[in-house]
Order: sequence, then structure tokens, then C-alpha cells
Amino acid sequence: MSTQAKGSRRGISIRVIHLAMILCALAIAALLFFSTLQSNRVFSTLSRETENYIVRQKAAHDLMEASDYLTQMVQRFTLEGDTQYLNNYFDEAFSAKRREAAILSMSENGADQALVQQLQEAMEASQTLMYTEYYAMTLVTEALEIRDVPENFPVMELKEEDLFLSAEEKMELAQKTVMGNEYYASKEVIRTRLKDSLETLDEQMGRARQETSAQMMRELTMERTVVLAMAAVLIVLIFVTARLVTMPLLKADESIRKKRKMPVEGAAELRDLARSYNELHDTLQAEAPDR
Repeated sequence: MSTQAKGSRRGISIRVIHLAMILCALAIAALLFFSTLQSNRVFSTLSRETENYIVRQKAAHDLMEASDYLTQMVQRFTLEGDTQYLNNYFDEAFSAKRREAAILSMSENGADQALVQQLQEAMEASQTLMYTEYYAMTLVTEALEIRDVPENFPVMELKEEDLFLSAEEKMELAQKTVMGNEYYASKEVIRTRLKDSLETLDEQMGRARQETSAQMMRELTMERTVVLAMAAVLIVLIFVTARLVTMPLLKADESIRKKRKMPVEGAAELRDLARSYNELHDTLQAEAPDR
């Protein structure tokens, strides 16, 4: 067979076209699936970071609220002498233990060590301040001769200059101890450390949001690119299908209706069909005069 004859028989098979369409569809589907998995991973990361942020923020606020609650109880006890406030104080300090629970929650939640350290320092400052509060409560119990105290009430030895104060003077000293400038300065140290921890927490959450937002934008860009690629591939496949299958079939139909030879073009199967038809057409044309 001559080179020209071989060249006339060349053409893309419909099977090849279909295979190409299937492979393109699978490739695009795989890319979309991978992209959606990545987007889901990024979203899960953001959700997890948000949940962690809420837990850590609650822990920091719990520590602050517990410290303020202890302050409120000891101040009211020194003002009113009601043992209910004394009991509330020790219930919070030794039963509820919200401060300790906050530190534990932060540690178990996988918080940054620097953040845990800030809360731990605030906790230590709060525990140190409790000795000042114990002394004020001891002054009140001595002034009012209260003997029914909580089990965990510490036995504080009064200073010599305070030991012989009158009941009224002991009450005044107790109030000054937990309401004076020195006491509030210590409270401010605790608040400052807690505020620092909250700011650190906000900064960490801000960075996490920026990182996940950037990742999400990259994934969305990839998805848009894949969709555009899919559209481009579909357009190309439609063009190729029309050029190699649809248009040759339309021309073949027209040739048959007009009893003419088919143009040998399009996909390989259509070319083979056209050659076979043309051979049959030539045979019938050659035999026509003999009839």
C-alpha cells in the first residue's frame, strides 16, 4: 500500500475519543475530589482552632472570675461578718477550684506553653494574695469571736501589734487589708497577667485564622482553576466530537440522500464506513448500464 493510501486511512478512532473523554472526566473528578478534601481539611482545622480558642478563652475568664469571686467574698465578710461569705470563699477555693480547673483545661487543650505559663503566673499571684485574705479573715473571726469556721480555714497568727487591738480596730484593719491600695495593686498584677494571656490567645487565634483563610483561598483558587479547565476540556471535546463525528455523519447522510459518494473524513470508523460505502457505490454505478 502506498504512503498516500496509508495517509488516507489515518484518522482518530471514536474509541480513542471516548477514552480521552473518560480519562479527562476522571482526571477532573480526581482534582475536584482532592480539592474538596483539602478544603474540608482546612475548614476542620479552622473549626478545631475556633473550638480550642473558645475553651482557652473560657479558662482564662474562669480564672479571672474565680479570683474576683474570692475577693468579693472576703471583702463582704470583713464588712458584714456573715460566715456565709466565709463558707462561700472556702467552697470556691477548695471545692469548686475553678482556678485550678482553668489551668488544667488549658494544659489538656494543647495550649501554647507561653500561654499556660502566663495563666500559671496569674494563678500563683492569686494564691499568694490568699494569705493576705486569710489574715483579714482571721482578724474578723477574732474580732467577732467566730469559732465555727470552715475545715480548711488556716490558723494565722496575728502580728503582735494587731493582737491587742479592739474588736472594732480589728474589723477596720481587716477591711483595710483587703480594700487598701496595696491589696488592689496585687489584684492589678493578677488582672494584668490574665489580660496578657487573653491578648496572647487573641493573637494566636488571629494568626490561625489568617493561615487557614490563606489556605482556603488557595483551595478555592484551585477549585476555580479546575472548573475552568473542565469547561475548556469540555469545549475542546465538543469541538473534536463535532469535527470528527457529527459533521462527517451529517455529510454522509446528505451524500446518501443525494446518491453521491461519501467524503472520506472524520474519525477512523467513519472513514472506513465511507470507503466501504464508496466502493459499493462504485460497484453499483458500474453495474447500472448492464441492467
